[in-house]
Amino acid sequence: MIQITGAVNFPITLDSTTWIFDDRKVQLEDLENGVFDGTKPISFDDNREWNRAILEGQTNPPTLNSEIKYKKRAVLEGSFVINMTPFFKNAEVKPNGTAIRLFNDENHIEVPIDLLPYLFFQFAKDGKKLYSDNAVDSFVYIPEEGYSYQFEHVTNIEVI
Repeated sequence: MIQITGAVNFPITLDSTTWIFDDRKVQLEDLENGVFDGTKPISFDDNREWNRAILEGQTNPPTLNSEIKYKKRAVLEGSFVINMTPFFKNAEVKPNGTAIRLFNDENHIEVPIDLLPYLFFQFAKDGKKLYSDNAVDSFVYIPEEGYSYQFEHVTNIEVI
């Protein structure tokens, strides 16, 4: 469990073990291709696609079993990250919050608050959690600039 404390209206606790079921997660490879959020809106423009999204399995030829197998394999083999913006939005960072301080057992790093849209936590590698204590690795990824502010084994977060 990782807590967000400090200059927030609502201190919250994050459980990285639940993120594998979160549709907002993305594979690390997809992130590098510009996909920051795994959710996909349902389109109502095409009635057939909308019905399939509701009924699942109305395709010809049937593909549902193959899709389920692929998704299970991806979860068991993938390296996943999740963007931190929604979690800090829920915690409601106070106006005086200027940086996000990430801690591990030995050190800390400060990420400027304006980089929050690019702050990601990696919670799985090759289908396995990173640490037995459910800690995560963090980094800032800006497509034009690449990776920065990389930090391993995040155990606590404080908004300062």
